Amino acid sequence: MLNLIYAIIYLRDEKILFNFNNILSTLGLKKMPEIGRISDLSDFIDQNSAFVSQVTLYTYVKARAGTSFPKLFENADFLTSLTISRWHIFSASVCDLSLFAAAQFRLSDHADKAICTAMATELGSHILTKVEQDDVDPKVFSAMINTLKARAKKADYDSHAKGDGFFSVSSDAFMKWAPMVDEFKELDEEIMRNSMHLRWIGIRRELASRLNSDKTYGNWIEHKNQARFGN
Repeated sequence: MLNLIYAIIYLRDEKILFNFNNILSTLGLKKMPEIGRISDLSDFIDQNSAFVSQVTLYTYVKARAGTSFPKLFENADFLTSLTISRWHIFSASVCDLSLFAAAQFRLSDHADKAICTAMATELGSHILTKVEQDDVDPKVFSAMINTLKARAKKADYDSHAKGDGFFSVSSDAFMKWAPMVDEFKELDEEIMRNSMHLRWIGIRRELASRLNSDKTYGNWIEHKNQARFGN
């Protein structure tokens, strides 16, 4: 119970997103709306990147700390490290999921490689440039945008429209930034990477089931035309 109290305090203060709607949907208690606008897709990437990064990090730290877990929340330095870790993993998650989301339009034959590259870059950049926080240097997000641009240009959208081919950077960020000593992370590497991998499986399935490619692509083209012609 004490662990739960500390968790609730942390979750409230840090605005960690628990995707209860997804849980209700999995149980058949709520139908999730389709993704039919580019803004819907952006929100999906933003929210689920937050969910995966935050919950995966928090769960690992809790498991590794064991009975010492409640005391960690009395340590201001540790909480600062946890927050910094969260932002790094979040930005990497946005990068991974933006690439995967763009690849869905290659899978549906709406987009070629050039258009997928543009979509992935725009989706991730839009999210990362609008992050409101005072915990880390904004250069963290600008650096990840540059990483996204480079990856988007080289991405194989045909091969990775399904599966976990795009999801390496978030896993690497989790390994690097989780606030535990390197010795523990070396011992736990397989467990850590698998935990991240398993969380992404559900997100990919949800995107595939909710995304209306026709509507979303059409909405994206509409937005591009409005920007081009100043409407």
